[in-house]
Amino acid sequence: MRFLAESENWSADHVSSYQLSEVRRIVRYAYERTRAYRELYARAGVTPDSVQTLDDIVNLPCVEKEMIRDRLEDFSVPLQGRSYVTTGGSTGIPFGFYRDELSFSKELASKAHQYHRIGWKEGDRQLVFRGLPIKRESRMQFYPRFNELRCSSYYLVPERMEAYRKRAFEFRPEWLKCYPSSGYIFASFLKETGRPFPPIKGVLCASENLYDFQEKRLREVLPARVFSHYGHYEMAVLAGFCEYENTYHVLPQYGYAELMGANGRPINEPGQRGEIVGTSFIMHATPFIRYRTRDFATLKSRGCPSCGRPYPVWERIDGRLQEFLVTSTGRLISMTAINMHDSIFDHVRQFQFFQEERGKLRFRYIPKESCCPDVVADMKGRLLVKLGDDVSLCMEQVPEISLTSRGKHRFLIQKLNLNVIEPLAN
Repeated sequence: MRFLAESENWSADHVSSYQLSEVRRIVRYAYERTRAYRELYARAGVTPDSVQTLDDIVNLPCVEKEMIRDRLEDFSVPLQGRSYVTTGGSTGIPFGFYRDELSFSKELASKAHQYHRIGWKEGDRQLVFRGLPIKRESRMQFYPRFNELRCSSYYLVPERMEAYRKRAFEFRPEWLKCYPSSGYIFASFLKETGRPFPPIKGVLCASENLYDFQEKRLREVLPARVFSHYGHYEMAVLAGFCEYENTYHVLPQYGYAELMGANGRPINEPGQRGEIVGTSFIMHATPFIRYRTRDFATLKSRGCPSCGRPYPVWERIDGRLQEFLVTSTGRLISMTAINMHDSIFDHVRQFQFFQEERGKLRFRYIPKESCCPDVVADMKGRLLVKLGDDVSLCMEQVPEISLTSRGKHRFLIQKLNLNVIEPLAN
């Protein structure tokens, strides 16, 4: 934490110098300590000395989930105290690797450092909506160590949300921490019922992409700053909102982030979208070097004029690969493009897109009493304007929408194997 605070005012040259030093260090570490990286670089005809500038990192081959999964021990270092962890498999590829305690401590410090931008402090009271299997009848549990009142997102039904709301007036949280989808459902409940919620300083969103319609609803109902950050279990890249604007600032002390275009070359022009490729400075039990995340972001600038940090700035996170739609002509549409800034979804309680065939999309929805055939037809028409002529859309009323195993309300269920679709056009 002290290191991150001291490095907050580094110049652009200082940031670049530090990143080059760390890239060279972790590359040499992996080359000398793991069989798989040594063999991978030998086949590519490169060594740690091949990286003399940050631009040289593109000469190193990328690694992917399947490569590390299939040869985990060869990609890992037998550090004392390491533990085996797994991801939730949001890309459709279950994945496990090793993490050491120091890496996880640096991860927590890095997230806290980003939250500090908007006034969060350790020990602040937090109401937390997460995928927690709380067995108590209330579906709530207080954790004094973190000063958190945790509420299970598996039970976001009206009567349970009302209980969460009432308990919040007793607890008086300073922050709401949630999946964006859970926060959106709760905020929609508050808006529909007109019931109050105690004033809070802000909403801390994580673990899912934050869409514009979700952020708008949260700000409307809980008039507070909405903060989002991007990260993943592999801990290769971390990026969080600026305190002045809703753009993602990549934390350069944490890792080296690239945006890679469909041709495998770096994205350098603002407005272009690329795949996030990360090199972690903090992961040592299983190093991640030029790791293809299958997540996508759009570049905005190098450096932020609002806060003055000389960090890479991403305009938005376009989502994980499984958060893209495929049209009949092969276009890939990011779910960020489906964001609506009006009242289109005000007449449904929940909704979800579902795709299992190219060019065919189902919009599943749970209606409110105000929903009628004309409203459904209007929703369909406005969605098709966004989707284009090479998508057929079926509107499907359903009694319920299932959660993921981690209690998330998935915006899109994508059954197509997008991992084999290359390239991804901007």
